[in-house]
Amino acid sequence: MAGNMSRTKEDVRSLLQLAKLEEEKLNPLVQSFYLAEDFTREDIKLMEVTPDMLNQIVEGERVIIRGDKSDPAVLCTDTQTYEIKEAGTSDSLLLFPSLVWPNKAEASDTGDRITVASQEVAGIFHNYFELRLCKPRLQKLRYLLEENLYTGKEYEADNVGVKYTFQDLLNTIQASPKELETALQEMQACCIDGYWRMLGFDYQFSVFNHIVNLVDSNSWPSGGIPLQPVLNTLEDLFPRKIVEECFHWYTHPVGQTTPEGYDLYRWNEDKICAFLGEVILRPTGKFNLEEFLYVWQSTVPEGMKTNLKQLEGIALTDRSSKPQTICFFPVWKLPEDVSSRFNALFRTREKWTLEDITPYVKDLSTANLNLNALLTKNARSSSQNGVKFYSAKWPVS
Repeated sequence: MAGNMSRTKEDVRSLLQLAKLEEEKLNPLVQSFYLAEDFTREDIKLMEVTPDMLNQIVEGERVIIRGDKSDPAVLCTDTQTYEIKEAGTSDSLLLFPSLVWPNKAEASDTGDRITVASQEVAGIFHNYFELRLCKPRLQKLRYLLEENLYTGKEYEADNVGVKYTFQDLLNTIQASPKELETALQEMQACCIDGYWRMLGFDYQFSVFNHIVNLVDSNSWPSGGIPLQPVLNTLEDLFPRKIVEECFHWYTHPVGQTTPEGYDLYRWNEDKICAFLGEVILRPTGKFNLEEFLYVWQSTVPEGMKTNLKQLEGIALTDRSSKPQTICFFPVWKLPEDVSSRFNALFRTREKWTLEDITPYVKDLSTANLNLNALLTKNARSSSQNGVKFYSAKWPVS
């Protein structure tokens, strides 16, 4: 019905007779719909949400749509990120400011079997937005932080580079607060004077090297390194906060203390070996694999054992070349977009074994798209001498 042309009880009973329906089988509340004057609403968009998200909204928690003008929009809760995709339907979706569901309808207290209520249709829609859980988009985060690396307090007085608080980053990066916090930890960023900064690689190596040398000079066992003496000794050389962050990046808590009450830690062998492998590979192009393995092992602290699995997602070996080589090839330099990622990989190498390609695509997998499905969808598999290889499914651009 157009306009507020309310039906009467007599209208309802006439329709029941025409439809040959018994009044006793009708819900006690009959709702008569009529169209608002402006039912083609441009100021309202419909979005399909999960029950959990609906509960969060009802309970007062915030959901925020994030993205620059050039970014596809995403919706973020406190802990997750969702792609926003427009969908269409052949059905008409009606928007009511108020509506009574059949199980909530009550009979009239006047004793009459039928009660009639008019309900305005505020809008009619054939499109809505769907939400799909996705990975946070974090490549821009590294780009922003690398614009102004921290290289020592002696250089800060003349530093005019842009610095970002957590809220600044949250306003720019397409990620939930929890995901952003996790990403900053994984990127080994530090909060310095309220701003999140990444350390210059050489500066980070200097801090790390001083910690290792201090442990060696005091003959502290690799499984019992006291944190507080390290901080007290090195705080004159580096900000205490940075020494503490760097210490935690490369150690694990033991869960014990010294008689003086100092917390004890042990070296994180895999992280230390990976970091020192990166120190060797960053300045070079391709490195003779055999020579690299020798230099690498001689660089790590005594008692640690290096292996190439520690460099997964950091370095790429080429065992088909003569001699075999290795080069610095970090996953964080590759595109976040799935098709662009595979395109970049197949530009680098025509064929990949499962072992070699996995570190460079596993972060793209989701709960609905595991690694095998991801490779099947985006790469062509073939076998050679009993070994499975993955190559480009489409021409590489």
